[in-house]
Amino acid sequence: MATPEKLIGIANLIKLENTIFVLPFTYIGMLLAGQFVFSTFILITLALVFARGAAFTANRYTGFDLDAKNPKKKGFPSVIMYSKADLMVIFAAFAILFEACAYLLNTISAILAPVVLLLVVMEPLAKKYTPHRHLTMAFVIGLGILGGYVGTSGIIPTILPIYVLLFGYTAFSGGSDVIHTLMYVDFDKKNGLRTYPVKYGPEKAKQISKYLHYWSSALFIEFGALLGSIVVVSAGAITLAIFFLEHRNLSEKSDRSISTTFFYYNAAVSIIMLVSVIIFIYSY
Repeated sequence: MATPEKLIGIANLIKLENTIFVLPFTYIGMLLAGQFVFSTFILITLALVFARGAAFTANRYTGFDLDAKNPKKKGFPSVIMYSKADLMVIFAAFAILFEACAYLLNTISAILAPVVLLLVVMEPLAKKYTPHRHLTMAFVIGLGILGGYVGTSGIIPTILPIYVLLFGYTAFSGGSDVIHTLMYVDFDKKNGLRTYPVKYGPEKAKQISKYLHYWSSALFIEFGALLGSIVVVSAGAITLAIFFLEHRNLSEKSDRSISTTFFYYNAAVSIIMLVSVIIFIYSY
């Protein structure tokens, strides 16, 4: 039965605050597609939140039994507040709401929405089969960039910059996920989950994360160059400085250090890239 506590806890269950990593990039996709329309902006925002809610709920459903055994997740809502049946219902609700937003946006969005949901359901299984699941997860999340474009224009993008941005985001988000999984390396190794920290060890995984982040900055700079915008190129260069500071301050021994690194630095990257594109679009 749905209780007020369970309804309020959904935002925490899906880590709603982490949408700040992908929403700015989704808005970039929207801005690249054409003129800003407030109703479209609202629908795209809701669609992204609902898709992400479905993704996180599917992830928590798939990992329910493991989360219950993980001492570092003993306070997670998916462990203490929701059953697997609850998670299935929440996933279905998010999926329906996402489909409704896609339908209201345009025909192409409605057609592609089930494909997105299929990827969302399949992605959590990757951690059982490949250490590259950091990148598969990041790519699926990054499809929100294309979603912003398609939701605004009603067509699949054919312009190169948006795909450069998608792969830049994939490297950015994948590198960040490597940092996040450093907190769980011992548990993941014991339970047969595949991540870079498990396969290569924490120190080498941190190096991989650094290289992914630096590669993402290179792609962000290339994105700006393809747009012909010195502002966006400069923003890409700033993200490189942010990533340098992020990895300099990273400590694998402190969960607080990892959590802080994961959130604040990466939120800054997302916001800086969005602001640079807004300046480019409205000063062009």
